[in-house]
Amino acid sequence: MGISVIDEKHKEFIDIINKVIVAKQHDNNPEKIEEVLREIIDYAWNHFRDEESYMVEFCYPEYQYHKEEHLDFVHRANSYFKIVTSGNYQILNEILEYLKRWLVNHIQGTDQKYVECFRKNGLK
Repeated sequence: MGISVIDEKHKEFIDIINKVIVAKQHDNNPEKIEEVLREIIDYAWNHFRDEESYMVEFCYPEYQYHKEEHLDFVHRANSYFKIVTSGNYQILNEILEYLKRWLVNHIQGTDQKYVECFRKNGLK
């Protein structure tokens, strides 16, 4: 992407995907799954808050649409957490596929739209 502060956060997301893969390889260990889901939720709140604050500061025109995508992600992550904590630990495949789609569609797609705006406003 080329905006270092955002790129670092996106690398964290890729690390989380790798943790899901590892949890899946270790027989869907319930504690590991819950730990990874907590990390996903924490990541989302922190990263989305930071990204959205830049959007507001820089008057990014697609802010509202972007924020809605973020909210959808948080709702989905919370939903997965509830499913897992209710005892369904066989949902890792679905979670992994969702995270991969988010990486492609949002991080490599939607996020690219704000790069020019952020750069124009001095974020590198």
